Order: sequence, then structure tokens, then C-alpha cells
Amino acid sequence: MATLEDVSVEDLRQILAEVDDADAAKRLMAAITYKEIDDLTQADAAALYGFSSSWASKWFTRLERLADEPFEEVVYDNPRSGRPAELSDEQHDQFVEALHDSPQEAGFDAPAWSVPIASAYLRQQFDVEYCDRHVRRLMSEAGLSWKTARPEFHKSDERAQEAWQDGFKKKRNNVDDEYTILAIDQTRQVLSTLIHAWFPEGERPSLPVTGAWDSIKLLGAVSDTNETFFLPCEENFNSDTTIRLLDALQTEFGEKICVVLDNASYFTANRVQEFAEDTPIELCYLPRGSPELNPAEECWRQLDQALGNRPFETLDDLRDAALTALDSIEIPDVFAYLCP
Repeated sequence: MATLEDVSVEDLRQILAEVDDADAAKRLMAAITYKEIDDLTQADAAALYGFSSSWASKWFTRLERLADEPFEEVVYDNPRSGRPAELSDEQHDQFVEALHDSPQEAGFDAPAWSVPIASAYLRQQFDVEYCDRHVRRLMSEAGLSWKTARPEFHKSDERAQEAWQDGFKKKRNNVDDEYTILAIDQTRQVLSTLIHAWFPEGERPSLPVTGAWDSIKLLGAVSDTNETFFLPCEENFNSDTTIRLLDALQTEFGEKICVVLDNASYFTANRVQEFAEDTPIELCYLPRGSPELNPAEECWRQLDQALGNRPFETLDDLRDAALTALDSIEIPDVFAYLCP
């Protein structure tokens, strides 16, 4: 007897919402009732809606075809007129080709394909309508899979970076010789970070982790005099922590500092800029999407290498290890990044 293991209640309810025939709706309700009530037999579910046990056997066997066929071909007694039941081979090839382009190419205002968008494309382009389950199957067969997209951050073009570097060279030539140039950045380190390493061929490596997401936060600076400064933060990065860093940098390097930084909101906040206006501090914001211009990023890269693959019991242990590692990093040349 058919068990409907491959047909979920959600699938049946979706189809029920789309059918336009009372008899088909009644039959679907019998199937939904059977799926939702434990220990209820198909014959009993059929009887609740006035159907016989022999009918139940045929109907539930027929419903299993929903895993592979459009619902119109299964739930109605006769083929539906007016709308084609399925895609032709040529239409199928066109659908697959569309799926491998952006939905925007097909006229949809969306960055990526989803089942509802693909269904809308089928309706508008071919006047064909499938249940969500069948559309997912078609998308899978077309070579698409459900996955989380990696974030793609704004990337500054080379011309913008070159223009910034030219402007920074001029600014550097114009500032007082007493100014110290500093590049600042931020990082977050969790108790366990796995990075790539070398392992024997043919083995499946594993390393211990804590399973905790607790972290320490660090603000850091690299100077044009080949010095570094790092400030641990208890709270999340915000305008207050930025101001605290700038104040600490003045204490460490003198009142006149030219600070190169990215466009994070806690760096560009009005409070930060208002604070700088009342001091000799010069703020130079990098072009958006240009981490490769910031020498402080090299400090974090070396820190990741030092802490990677090492589980820490407590945040204090992690903080001590991070500050020890930062004391021994190879300090990058600021000008090799900012104005090569």
C-alpha cells in the first residue's frame, strides 16, 4: 500500500490552495487527514470524506506520482484544458538556460533564483504551472542547489584606489613633519579558529574546538615609524571605542596624528568626526572595499596564523595569547600599502 513518504503535508496543502475543483479538493483533504493523524488508516481517512476503501487504495497510490509529475496530471480526473500540462523539451532547455543567468536577465528584480521566482518565470514565459516540489526538482536537475551565498562586499575599482593614493601622497607632503601617520583597523577573535594546515595525504584531519562563539575584540594601529599599538575592547565596536582609540593614539604618538581608516560605521560616525575637528587629528578614509591598502590587515593575518587551530579555554587565555602574538609580528611598511 502507498505510504506517501515522498509527499509531505506541506506539499499537499500547497496543491490544495491551487486546485479549482471541489472533488479534487475533497480527495486532497482525505490525504492530508491521513498524513496528519497518527495510526489513522487510509481507508479510515477515505471514509471520513465518504470514499470507499477500494477508492483509497487507488487514490493514495496515484498521489505518490506527485513526487515526479505536475499536480495537474495527478489530482484532476481529466486533463485540464487551456494550459499546457508540462514543458516541452525546447522550453525545458530555455528554462535551464535562464536559471544559469541572473533573474534580472529574465526581468525579475531579485539577486538570485528562488522557487517562487522560478515558478513565476514558468507561468509568465510558458503558461505552465508546477507545484513547488516539482519546481525544486527541476532546479536541482538544472544544476542548482540550495546554499548560502557568501557576502560580496563593495569592491573599489583600481582607478578609485589610484586616485586615493595620489591624493594621499599630496596630503603626506603637505602635512607638518611632526605628524605621525597611522593606519588603524579592527578584528574579532573567537575561542577556536580553524585555518588551513598541512596534513598527511589520505587522512581526514580533525582538530579540537571549544564550540563556543565568545570572542575578544581588538583595535589596532600601525605607524610610519614601524611601531604598533593594540587596544582590547570589552564592548562591540562603536563611535565611543573609536574615540577612545584616537585619544589613546595621541597619548602614545603625540597630538599630531594622520589616521588612515576604512569606512566602518563606527569610524565614520558624526561623533568621531566632531571629536577629530577639535584636535590636530587628520582622518583619511580609504576607498570603500579596499582592505588591501590597509597595512593593519597584515597584522591581523599574522595573528590569525598564530592563533589558528588552537582552542582556548577562556577569553583571558585568548586575549593573553593574542597580545603575545602581536608583540612578535613582523610589522608591515605603511607606505608600501598606502603609496607604493
